[in-house]
Amino acid sequence: MQEVKVEVISHGMAYGKAISVMDNYVISNSLCSNTMLEQQLIRKSIEEVIVDLKQLQQEEVFKDEEFIFVHIMILQDPVLLQEVDNLIEKKRYHAAKAFDEVISYYIEKFSQASTVYLKERNLDLKDIRNRVLKKLNRNFFKTLDTDKVILICDELYPSLLMEYKDSVAGVIAFKGGSTSHGAILCKAREIPYVISPVIDVEDETNMVIDSRLNAIFIDASEEMMHEYKTLKKQLKVDKPIDDFSKYKIKVLANISSNEEIDKVLKYNMYGVGLYRTEFIFMNLNRPLSMEEQCDIYSEAVLRLNGKTICFRTFDVGDDKQLSYLHTSHKGIDNYKNNRELFVNQIKAILASNRYSNIKIMFPMIESYDEFRYLRDWVYKIKREERNYSYIKVGMMLETKQALDHLEDFKDIDFMSLGTNDLTSELYNIKRSEVLNYQSFIDDLISKLQKVSEHCRKYNIELSICGELAGCSDVTKKLYDINIKNYSVSVSNARALEHSLKECLKIK
Repeated sequence: MQEVKVEVISHGMAYGKAISVMDNYVISNSLCSNTMLEQQLIRKSIEEVIVDLKQLQQEEVFKDEEFIFVHIMILQDPVLLQEVDNLIEKKRYHAAKAFDEVISYYIEKFSQASTVYLKERNLDLKDIRNRVLKKLNRNFFKTLDTDKVILICDELYPSLLMEYKDSVAGVIAFKGGSTSHGAILCKAREIPYVISPVIDVEDETNMVIDSRLNAIFIDASEEMMHEYKTLKKQLKVDKPIDDFSKYKIKVLANISSNEEIDKVLKYNMYGVGLYRTEFIFMNLNRPLSMEEQCDIYSEAVLRLNGKTICFRTFDVGDDKQLSYLHTSHKGIDNYKNNRELFVNQIKAILASNRYSNIKIMFPMIESYDEFRYLRDWVYKIKREERNYSYIKVGMMLETKQALDHLEDFKDIDFMSLGTNDLTSELYNIKRSEVLNYQSFIDDLISKLQKVSEHCRKYNIELSICGELAGCSDVTKKLYDINIKNYSVSVSNARALEHSLKECLKIK
């Protein structure tokens, strides 16, 4: 048996048989004899991938995943297909070679882009290339006669989790980041996901992943496999995390749907620090009415039974598009340009505030004038609705412009640090690289310390809801600058609990 130290992306334990799912499609360099047949083949393969993606949208576990919408949009882009057709027609490439050349050009182009958003499209394009080329090759994913599979891959594409959704127990990749689509899926599904730059394992080898030890075990004994099987069964009966309220610390949850509230209650978390409301809009090709939204928000409030809940107004743009809206950049313009949708959302949230425990939070604020405009708009709607419930109105601090003008934000109920976007903008890195924080963390903490001091001075409630909150050594740095409210994905609650115990020196 061999023990290998790894970088942990998604925490947990897993045991199972290894299966290597590296890209293994074949691309022919010979000239095709029938260009029309190759053009028909690429259309058929793309259509099949789109059908696969749309079928996944109907499944409960994938219905809210925005990357599916992104992938469908890219595949339906007529420019992409035209460029593939041209290579088939003019150079007589086979469909696989033509598609690979076109998509590889965009992958390379986006990798050199100056904006974080375009750089992040790389993994989407790679996943699309992987899916289409496998269709063209009719080379489908390997299977093992087991219900527990440890995937070993170069990079974790969401499509891998989709294909193995019934059997994947854990993931080992050669490279990857904590904020990639695959990583977010693993965290949400509580699938252990680790990075190991060098690993050579044959299919069907017994494997164990244990994030507590930052390690994987290759060629594990049957006895060890049985021990982890027993341990996993014991841990399935989840006990609540520790209550840190006596230390004036709150552990809250980031969620995207009401289905996740069961886990919030199971772990007895303080409440919901970030409800990503845009995901409830992504299941339909029309806007939800005020009444439909009210039903969803009211259910969440009732199930939390008085626990705090913070609804972020719909955060669309960039990779999160809605078919009935035309957006390109996140922020205040989305509300000004879609006034009816914004008004209906605010009305629905206000109507759900039966315990006066709701917060409304605006994303991507760049100036105090933007925040005041939206806050006053909420208060105007509140007056018109004759709604007399108490409600807090705040913002995500996730843009460099807002950070640079921090002193302007004095008259505000609360701030939540969105470190994914903030870090990407400050240091010009991909969101998928946010957790490779060694080069910038000291500078970032010094900036966040000024935010913490500002909030204490003006009695502004401060929390953090970015991925960095769940990193053990970063948690200690955040605690040291007096950040006491942490909002994380429910699957990271246990890891955060462990980190906070270390900060407080609790056994």
